[in-house]
Amino acid sequence: MPEIISPVITPFDKENKIDKEKLKIHAKNLIDKGIDALFLNGTTGLGPSLSFSEKLENLRAVYDITNKIILQVGSLNMDETLKLVKLSKDYEIIAIASYPPYYYPRIPEKQIIKYFKVLCDHSVHPVYLYNYPTATGKDIEARIIKNLDIKGVKDTNENIAHSMEYKRVKEEMKVYNGSDLLVAASLLLGLDGSVASSTNYLPELLVKIKNSIIEGKIKEALKLQKILSEIIETSRSFGNLSANYVLCEYFQGYNLGKPRAPIFELEDDEKNALLNNLKKMKEELIEMKIMKE
Repeated sequence: MPEIISPVITPFDKENKIDKEKLKIHAKNLIDKGIDALFLNGTTGLGPSLSFSEKLENLRAVYDITNKIILQVGSLNMDETLKLVKLSKDYEIIAIASYPPYYYPRIPEKQIIKYFKVLCDHSVHPVYLYNYPTATGKDIEARIIKNLDIKGVKDTNENIAHSMEYKRVKEEMKVYNGSDLLVAASLLLGLDGSVASSTNYLPELLVKIKNSIIEGKIKEALKLQKILSEIIETSRSFGNLSANYVLCEYFQGYNLGKPRAPIFELEDDEKNALLNNLKKMKEELIEMKIMKE
C-alpha cells in the first residue's frame, strides 16, 4: 500500500525556541487526516538549523502523539549523529534517516559509504538514505548503496527515473520520491510513496490523491495533482520554506509560529499576495469537498 509521508514543519516561537505544543497539535492533525508517517528534522522542518538537543526535542514531542516517525539524524558532527542514533533506541519508531556528509565537495565515495555503514552498524532501527542532491551537493546513486544495509530512500528529486533506479537495483527497499510535483507519478509508477512538504497544509489533498490511485481513479488523481502543482509553483515564488507557515494557517486554521532565520518570515505584503494568488484554488478544493470552508 503506497504511503503519504509528511516532512513536518518545526514551529518556532518569538524567542526562536521550538514550540512543542504547536508541534503536537500539528502532528495530531496530520495523523488524524490520514498521513501515514512523519519525517522529522528534514529540510521542511529546517533540520540543518536544529541543534542536537532540538532534534531530540522534536522526537520527544511528536512521540507523545505517534510512533509513526522517521527520524532524520544527519549532521556534520558524527558524534552527535551517533548519540542521537543511540538515544533513538528508546523509541519504537519506523526508521532513522540521514543525508550524506555535505559541504565538503571532495569527500570520496568510499567515505560516504563508510558513513552509512557506521549508521547501519549502530542503529537498532532500519536506516534510510535521505538523498537531496540540490541541497547537499552530492547525489547518492543506487549503485552506491546497493551492498549496504539501507532499508529505504527518500529521494528529493524531480527526475522520477532517478527514484525508479533505486527500486530497480534493490527491489525490497522502500523508495519514496520527495517532490510535491510528482506525488501522483510516484504512486502510479509503483514507488512506495511520497514525502511531500505540502502535506503540512493540504493533508486532505495528498491523501485524496493516494486514495484515488488506489481506487483506480487515475483521471481524478491527475486532476488533483494539477491543482497541487499550481499551489506548489505559487508557493515557490515566495520562498516555499517561509510560505509553509503561512499556508498551514490559511488551509488548516491554526498558527505554527514562524521559521528560524536565515529562513525569514514573509512580509505582510508577501503574505497577502500569496494568499490572494491561492484564493481560487482554495475555493476549488472546497467545491470539490476535499476541504471544508
